[in-house]
Amino acid sequence: GPPRTGKTTIMSGLASERHIAFIAADAIEHGLRNVLTGEPHQMLRNIELSGSAEHKTSFTEGGERKPFSNKGTGSELTLQAIIGMLDYYRRNNESVAFEGAAFTPKWVKELTLGDFTIRAAFVGYTNPAHADVLIAHAKDNPHDWINVWLRNDNGDETKIREWVARQSKVCKNLKFEAELQGYPFFDIFAMPFEEYVTSVQNYFLES
Repeated sequence: GPPRTGKTTIMSGLASERHIAFIAADAIEHGLRNVLTGEPHQMLRNIELSGSAEHKTSFTEGGERKPFSNKGTGSELTLQAIIGMLDYYRRNNESVAFEGAAFTPKWVKELTLGDFTIRAAFVGYTNPAHADVLIAHAKDNPHDWINVWLRNDNGDETKIREWVARQSKVCKNLKFEAELQGYPFFDIFAMPFEEYVTSVQNYFLES
């Protein structure tokens, strides 16, 4: 789901309840940005990677140098990294919780990781009036990134409200795609926040 839908709150609570690892896709993307530019907060587009790497086993000093190349958006490359991470947890027979905006119902449905069971839920808001909630929350939290947006626009809320309106349209499509693939969609605007968080966590805990 999009930013400001409580994904981190939901999944960190779930991971704590189940005593499993919890990883935010944003953290992986920030790490990728830092590898490429030394600036973890610099958003990147149309990334192209090329070079070579020495392929070796854990027990050899040397190895064969082979070329590599890859390209994609930051989100696309992050998803590729997550597939490798999922394979790690599968091989170690461990559970792990991920959250992030990059996941799509189709991408999750097409994952093939042997006997590794994958459960997913999607979150968002289909009503642009959710902007009122986001702005009110930001005003009570000085470290909220929405405050930076407000300061840059001299307190004008127009661009934020336009962004939320666009996201609400994206969420309507996300809800349709999620249900088409057999995953639930939870609307943060449809219920009190604590009830919303509990509803999503219960979906996973009762699965």
